[in-house]
Amino acid sequence: MRWLWHLTQQVRLLAAAIAVAVQVFAPVALADERSAEKPLPSAVEAALILKDIDQNSPVYLRIFKEESELEVWKARPNGRYALIKTFPVCNWGGTLGPKRTQGDLMSPEGFYRITPGAMNPNSKYHLALNVGYPNALDRSLGRTGSYIMVHGDCKSVGCFAMTDNQIEEIYAFVRDALAGGETSVPIHIFPFRMTAANMKRHADNLARDTWEPLKEAYDDFTRTREPPRIGMCGKRYIVNPLTSVGDDPNAACPVLIGKRLAPLSPRFRKRLVKADPDLEGNGKKLKGVMIASQSWETYLLGTSVATASNPPRPAPHRQSYATSSDTALGALQSIVK
Repeated sequence: MRWLWHLTQQVRLLAAAIAVAVQVFAPVALADERSAEKPLPSAVEAALILKDIDQNSPVYLRIFKEESELEVWKARPNGRYALIKTFPVCNWGGTLGPKRTQGDLMSPEGFYRITPGAMNPNSKYHLALNVGYPNALDRSLGRTGSYIMVHGDCKSVGCFAMTDNQIEEIYAFVRDALAGGETSVPIHIFPFRMTAANMKRHADNLARDTWEPLKEAYDDFTRTREPPRIGMCGKRYIVNPLTSVGDDPNAACPVLIGKRLAPLSPRFRKRLVKADPDLEGNGKKLKGVMIASQSWETYLLGTSVATASNPPRPAPHRQSYATSSDTALGALQSIVK
C-alpha cells in the first residue's frame, strides 16, 4: 500500500501549494480589514495541511522569559501536540521570578488560561490577549496586579509585547482554537527552558523555590507532548494529578495524589520529529536574554548593568529541538523560507 501513501502525500502537497497560491495571488486585502479577523499566513496554513492538523484544533502556548520566545503548539488528531511556530518576544517586564505586586514591573510566571472574554481586538497596543493574572493561586498568595497581556507595539511594563504583525498571527491562532470549541487556551509562562543545565545555571536565583511545578510541567510535556493538567490545593500547583484535584488553592490536598502520564515511545517520537514543521517568526528582542539571578534594580530599560563582581555573561545558545534534551517535535525546516 506504499503507492497509496505516496498518493496521499502528493494530494497534501497539492493542497498546500493551492493554499499558498491563493494567498499570493488573491486581491490585496481591503485597508479597513480588521486586524483581529486576519487569517493565518499561507505558510502556516500549508504546514497545518501537511500535518493533517485542523486549523481550529486546540492550541497550547508557552513563553520563555530568558530566551524571549513564545511557542505555539497545536493538537494533532491523536491528541499529541506539534510545535507550529516560535515567535521572538519583543519585550517583557522585570527579571526572572514571579510577579508579586501591582507596580513591580514584573511579568508573571505560572499557569494561566486565555478565555474568549480575555481577547481585546480594540487594544491601544494593536491587539491584546489577557493571560489571566492573577489566577486563584496568585490571589491566595497575596499577589496583586492586573491586565497582564500578550499584545503588540513592542512596549512592556509587565506584559509580553510582540510586534503588531506577530500579535495578529498569535491572536488568529487563539481565535481559531476558541472558535473550534476549545473553552480556554492554556498559556504557561516559564523563566527559561527548564533543562538540567539551565536549572544548574540558575541554582542561586532567589525565585528558585517557585520553579518546582514549572520544571515538573516542562518535563512532563517533554515526555508526553500533551499540555500539563494543572490543579491547585494547599496553596500550590499540582501537575498532572492522578487523584482529582480542583482549582481551589485554599483546599486541603488529598493524602495521595499520584501522577497520570502517557509518555511517547521513542519510536513514535522519532516518527513525529521527522514530519513536524518548525516555522520561525521574524522580529526583534529588545529585552536582554541574560537575566541570571540579579535583582530588578540592576536592570534599566531591559539592559543589564555589569559590575566588577558581576560581569555580563553571553546569552545562552538556543538549543535545536532536534538535538536538545527537550527532544521537541519540531525539527523539520520551514516549508516556506
